[in-house]
Amino acid sequence: MKKLTTAGLLLALAVGLSACGGGEKPSSAPADQNQSQSQNQSATTSGGGGDEAKKVMEGKCISCHGQNMEGGAGPELQKVGARLSKDEIAKVIKEGRPGTAMPGGLLNDEETEKVASYLAEQK
Repeated sequence: MKKLTTAGLLLALAVGLSACGGGEKPSSAPADQNQSQSQNQSATTSGGGGDEAKKVMEGKCISCHGQNMEGGAGPELQKVGARLSKDEIAKVIKEGRPGTAMPGGLLNDEETEKVASYLAEQK
Protein backbone atom coordinates (compact mmCIF):
# COMPACT_ATOMS: atom_id res chain seq x y z
CA MET A 1 0.00 0.00 0.00
CA LYS A 2 2.88 2.35 0.84
CA LYS A 3 4.44 1.74 -2.61
CA LEU A 4 1.14 2.62 -4.29
CA THR A 5 0.86 5.87 -2.32
CA THR A 6 4.46 6.82 -3.12
CA ALA A 7 3.95 6.06 -6.81
CA GLY A 8 0.78 8.16 -6.83
CA LEU A 9 2.53 11.11 -5.21
CA LEU A 10 5.42 10.89 -7.67
CA LEU A 11 3.01 10.78 -10.59
CA ALA A 12 1.08 13.80 -9.28
CA LEU A 13 4.35 15.71 -8.80
CA ALA A 14 5.51 14.89 -12.34
CA VAL A 15 2.19 15.99 -13.86
CA GLY A 16 2.17 19.19 -11.81
CA LEU A 17 5.71 20.12 -12.78
CA SER A 18 5.18 19.39 -16.45
CA ALA A 19 2.02 21.52 -16.48
CA CYS A 20 3.97 24.56 -15.31
CA GLY A 21 6.02 24.73 -18.51
CA GLY A 22 9.47 26.18 -18.63
CA GLY A 23 8.63 29.43 -20.33
CA GLU A 24 11.78 28.98 -22.39
CA LYS A 25 11.84 29.61 -26.10
CA PRO A 26 12.97 26.61 -28.22
CA SER A 27 16.27 27.24 -29.95
CA SER A 28 16.04 24.90 -32.94
CA ALA A 29 15.94 26.44 -36.42
CA PRO A 30 13.01 24.35 -37.77
CA ALA A 31 10.85 25.44 -34.84
CA ASP A 32 11.71 29.07 -35.61
CA GLN A 33 10.62 28.56 -39.23
CA ASN A 34 7.35 26.97 -38.11
CA GLN A 35 6.84 29.84 -35.68
CA SER A 36 7.28 32.42 -38.42
CA GLN A 37 4.83 30.59 -40.66
CA SER A 38 2.34 30.26 -37.80
CA GLN A 39 2.65 33.93 -36.92
CA ASN A 40 2.13 34.98 -40.54
CA GLN A 41 -0.94 32.75 -40.70
CA SER A 42 -2.21 34.19 -37.40
CA ALA A 43 -1.78 37.74 -38.62
CA THR A 44 -3.93 37.07 -41.67
CA THR A 45 -6.66 35.24 -39.77
CA SER A 46 -6.88 37.42 -36.67
CA GLY A 47 -5.62 40.83 -37.72
CA GLY A 48 -2.28 40.41 -35.95
CA GLY A 49 -3.72 39.94 -32.44
CA GLY A 50 -2.88 36.26 -32.64
CA ASP A 51 0.85 37.00 -32.70
CA GLU A 52 0.95 38.03 -29.06
CA ALA A 53 -1.29 35.14 -28.04
CA LYS A 54 0.93 32.68 -29.92
CA LYS A 55 4.01 33.98 -28.07
CA VAL A 56 2.30 33.49 -24.72
CA MET A 57 1.14 30.01 -25.72
CA GLU A 58 4.63 29.04 -26.90
CA GLY A 59 6.01 29.90 -23.49
CA LYS A 60 3.32 28.40 -21.31
CA CYS A 61 1.03 26.01 -23.20
CA ILE A 62 3.01 23.89 -25.66
CA SER A 63 4.47 21.60 -23.01
CA CYS A 64 1.02 20.03 -22.58
CA HIS A 65 -0.95 21.03 -25.68
CA GLY A 66 1.80 20.51 -28.30
CA GLN A 67 3.85 22.82 -30.54
CA ASN A 68 0.89 23.40 -32.86
CA MET A 69 -1.81 22.86 -30.22
CA GLU A 70 -2.38 19.38 -31.65
CA GLY A 71 -2.58 17.89 -28.19
CA GLY A 72 -0.25 15.83 -26.05
CA ALA A 73 -0.55 15.49 -22.30
CA GLY A 74 -3.39 18.02 -22.64
CA PRO A 75 -6.17 18.07 -25.25
CA GLU A 76 -5.82 19.55 -28.73
CA LEU A 77 -6.81 23.20 -29.00
CA GLN A 78 -6.74 23.66 -32.78
CA LYS A 79 -10.56 23.86 -32.99
CA VAL A 80 -11.42 24.68 -29.39
CA GLY A 81 -13.43 27.74 -30.51
CA ALA A 82 -15.97 25.38 -32.06
CA ARG A 83 -16.58 23.84 -28.62
CA LEU A 84 -16.10 26.70 -26.16
CA SER A 85 -16.81 30.43 -26.14
CA LYS A 86 -14.15 33.03 -25.37
CA ASP A 87 -15.52 33.40 -21.82
CA GLU A 88 -15.49 29.63 -21.26
CA ILE A 89 -11.90 29.40 -22.51
CA ALA A 90 -10.87 32.30 -20.24
CA LYS A 91 -12.49 30.56 -17.26
CA VAL A 92 -10.52 27.36 -17.93
CA ILE A 93 -7.29 29.36 -18.23
CA LYS A 94 -7.98 31.21 -14.96
CA GLU A 95 -9.41 28.37 -12.87
CA GLY A 96 -8.06 25.22 -14.50
CA ARG A 97 -10.09 22.05 -14.94
CA PRO A 98 -10.76 19.98 -11.82
CA GLY A 99 -9.92 16.32 -12.28
CA THR A 100 -7.39 17.06 -15.04
CA ALA A 101 -3.77 18.19 -15.21
CA MET A 102 -4.90 21.69 -16.34
CA PRO A 103 -3.89 24.11 -13.59
CA GLY A 104 -5.35 27.56 -13.24
CA GLY A 105 -3.52 30.82 -12.87
CA LEU A 106 -0.64 30.24 -15.28
CA LEU A 107 -1.42 33.45 -17.19
CA ASN A 108 -2.04 36.98 -16.00
CA ASP A 109 -5.30 38.76 -16.93
CA GLU A 110 -3.88 40.39 -20.08
CA GLU A 111 -2.39 37.11 -21.33
CA THR A 112 -5.63 35.28 -20.54
CA GLU A 113 -7.63 37.79 -22.60
CA LYS A 114 -5.31 37.51 -25.61
CA VAL A 115 -5.09 33.72 -25.55
CA ALA A 116 -8.84 33.25 -24.96
CA SER A 117 -9.65 35.61 -27.85
CA TYR A 118 -7.25 33.81 -30.17
CA LEU A 119 -8.41 30.31 -29.22
CA ALA A 120 -12.09 31.29 -29.54
CA GLU A 121 -11.37 32.09 -33.21
CA GLN A 122 -9.97 28.60 -33.82
CA LYS A 123 -12.94 26.73 -35.29
